[in-house]
Amino acid sequence: MRKINKVIIHCSDSDNPHHDNVKTIRQWHLDRGWQDIGYHFVITKNGRIKWGRSLEMIGAHCKGHNIDSIGICLTGRNNFSQEQFHFLGILLKKIMRDFKIPKENIFGHNHFNKHKTCPNFDLSKIIEQL
Repeated sequence: MRKINKVIIHCSDSDNPHHDNVKTIRQWHLDRGWQDIGYHFVITKNGRIKWGRSLEMIGAHCKGHNIDSIGICLTGRNNFSQEQFHFLGILLKKIMRDFKIPKENIFGHNHFNKHKTCPNFDLSKIIEQL
């Protein structure tokens, strides 16, 4: 298993109900020529946590930070559900425990790329509840 030091949170940048699934996002990434979906997990509007890339694989979600991170994507652009936030918290707690990652190493994509607004919600509120 590769060394995991941080978690990076994303959004899919689409509120279209037809995009609320891992299959569509995977196809977007395959169409770009990637090996697979860039994220390790996708959380849909109903709060279901779906597998993306295997955790053993380096992600393709945050340039310059993929090698030691886990990428989590919530489907949506501006509209997210309470179920998504609830299960994001559960998933983060498990990842933090399993990989010994402190709260300080959970970031939004926009932390690393100032031109991004992703994840488009206040991640600090979720982190402070962990």
